[in-house]
Amino acid sequence: MAWVRLGWQLADLLYPAGAARALEQAWFRPPRGTGPDGAGRELLDRARADWALVTGQGASRRVRVYRWGNSGPTVLLAHGWGGHAAQWQPLVAPLLAAGMRVVAFDALSHGGSDAGARGRSQSSVVEMSRALLATAWHAGPIHAVIAHSLGSAALALAVREGLHLQAAVMIGPPADMHNAAAALAWRLGIGPGVLARMQRNSERWLGMPWSAFNVPAIGHARPVPPTLVIHDRQDKEVGWENGAAIAGAWPGAQLMTTDGLGHRRVLHDAQVVARAVAFVGGAARVPGVAEPTRGMQAEAHA
Repeated sequence: MAWVRLGWQLADLLYPAGAARALEQAWFRPPRGTGPDGAGRELLDRARADWALVTGQGASRRVRVYRWGNSGPTVLLAHGWGGHAAQWQPLVAPLLAAGMRVVAFDALSHGGSDAGARGRSQSSVVEMSRALLATAWHAGPIHAVIAHSLGSAALALAVREGLHLQAAVMIGPPADMHNAAAALAWRLGIGPGVLARMQRNSERWLGMPWSAFNVPAIGHARPVPPTLVIHDRQDKEVGWENGAAIAGAWPGAQLMTTDGLGHRRVLHDAQVVARAVAFVGGAARVPGVAEPTRGMQAEAHA
């Protein structure tokens, strides 16, 4: 890591324009995981799969959509950065058992969907939000959205664009892209000048300022659905304070704090799943599943 930092610091000093372009490429490159495991592949094999279309920028791009269930309110599942629809395997069966229809999708440049406007190696929260909106239009009406990580920011952008929901659940959500990028720049030893240049460069092709990606601010500017924010205190990828800031800013939002589950294992925790399913179902609790106990807190924010 010391050599990486030294390389970025030299680029910052000697070639700031190139450093800004390299940082932009790195920031907007989705990580490549291993893809669905056996249980995830089985989940997708049981789905009814089709396509939604994202139009604009001179082309139509296909979003892979998966559906389970035939009746009940529809819950849309939105994965995070570098994720895919199969990661929702722990939630699909409980949602179906609660009487919901379930829809998930792969964002552009993710999973089985087409590449985004800048190729498969690049994407953004804007493209993720457009894929979410296209899926909602294709499979709607949508009763609720459950989103993970950057999928939560994509959900917030969709709400700002007019997506109407009865409930929303955000799991491990980031609050602000500028703060997240600044934290990465600090770890790499990159100065604020290069970060500002990268921000200006990306705003041109994103079509909006980075200030538009401040999730707490959306709660002040637009009507938002009843929202449950779930965040773990040991989340090393997106700090707990992000979720707390969103829950504090969105009127009537609830914050559920877990401890020791991190950023990804939280999706597999039985009590987290039960709370999310109960929230979107409008029930106080899921029958037969214990309420959150030690290591888990629920807080209401006015």
